[in-house]
Amino acid sequence: MAAELKHKVVKGVAWSTVEKIASALLQLAVSLVLLNLLSPEDYGLMAIVAAFPAILMPLVDSGFSQALIRKKTVDDTDYSSVFYVNIVISLVLYAVLVAVAPACGRYFGASDFARIAPILYLLIPINSFSNIQNAILQRSMEFKNLSLYVLVANAVSSGVAIWMAVEGCGVWALVGQRLGVVVVKTALMWIGSSWRPRLLFSMERVRGMFRYGSRILLSDLVSNVYYQISNLFIGKFYTKADLGYYDRGNKIKEMPVTSTIMAVLSVTFSAFSRQKEDKVKLLMNARKVYILWAFVMFPLMSGLIAVAEDMFRVLLPEVWLPAVPYLRILSVAGLLAPLSVISFNLVKVCDDGNMIFRIEFIKKLIATAILAITIPISVPAIAWGQVAIFVSDMTINCLTAKRYLPEWRLWSRAKDALPYLAVTGLMVGFVWGLGVAGAALSIPLWCVFVSKILLGAGFYALLSELLHLEAWRELKEILLGYLPRRKK
Repeated sequence: MAAELKHKVVKGVAWSTVEKIASALLQLAVSLVLLNLLSPEDYGLMAIVAAFPAILMPLVDSGFSQALIRKKTVDDTDYSSVFYVNIVISLVLYAVLVAVAPACGRYFGASDFARIAPILYLLIPINSFSNIQNAILQRSMEFKNLSLYVLVANAVSSGVAIWMAVEGCGVWALVGQRLGVVVVKTALMWIGSSWRPRLLFSMERVRGMFRYGSRILLSDLVSNVYYQISNLFIGKFYTKADLGYYDRGNKIKEMPVTSTIMAVLSVTFSAFSRQKEDKVKLLMNARKVYILWAFVMFPLMSGLIAVAEDMFRVLLPEVWLPAVPYLRILSVAGLLAPLSVISFNLVKVCDDGNMIFRIEFIKKLIATAILAITIPISVPAIAWGQVAIFVSDMTINCLTAKRYLPEWRLWSRAKDALPYLAVTGLMVGFVWGLGVAGAALSIPLWCVFVSKILLGAGFYALLSELLHLEAWRELKEILLGYLPRRKK
């Protein structure tokens, strides 16, 4: 059973990560195309309008999905009850957000807010129709199907967005992209799933799941508020172009960070929930996922910092260069994601929800102080403030996880990361040297940019092989162990 679960975890992480990386690469390519067709003001407006559903979306699910995944036995009454609750909440939330849209538009000085909101916010009720299918797939650890649905949805919506941008639709191209993902994903989940809601409902079951889910809901809501609050303050006190630069720098950073976070979160929560009674195995698997993720994330984020300016100069109009500093600053936070997210997932699995709310309260007090200091200074100060918030979140998550797993120590995890940080540092030095050599030899910038990516990745892999890094060995073992099974 343990070996089978380990295989499911590895396979699940593999499929989810492949999908997330493929989606991130697709989104990056599409984003680069759209950045050539749209203005910073378009992205600034979209960032403001999209902030509200991004903050309030957890209200729809209200933590029920994670309660369903965590619950030992689930039947049609559980699924149908949650389904109907999700639909009702989503419709109420949609109506409220559309009603306040004109007032929000006036407050932010965005005249198109009220026109965009009724269309964009349809994603709330549409998405609620697939929450149960999504929970079922995660509960059964069928991450291959879930990954394929998301990848197809991203591909279709990206094509729609590019077509709309070429046709001169402006910010509506971004609306079409965001809405298209949800529509296509929901349709595919209904086509691919055999589950259908039945005329069953139990308020008692709903209350039972809500006792756990409500704590997750509060945590997610508070986290989303603080995640989006920078966009809202920049949109109010600075220009829409400033917000466009900040938002694009943040979104490009998020493509690898958020994509891998979602892959690791969805798989490890399902797997860790099954192992929460066996602390030894839970610690072993958590550490293994952590070092594998750090092995990928450290060079990815450091490499993004190293090639950011070249990427913008080669692929984008000069008007977007002010976004480079934000991309570099915010990418520093991405280096901290592996330890922070794995630690928080361990807390969610081992705790009944009370501790989660407490640590979120502490984290947000710290975040409030940082935001209060940085917002009046400048937009770059806000970006550095986000890095400081990430550092505090990571520290608190790790220290809290130690309460349940005494061996999960901050210093132990730092020692685990040191080899990968060292090899990443050597890779960055190598990439910097390529840039110096390219400038000295007057090599075209696009050649230098491509060389930095390809040779930098090759250099990192070579060092990992020569130094026999644990994560590199583990990754090769996973790939070599999986490929023969595929041939049989």
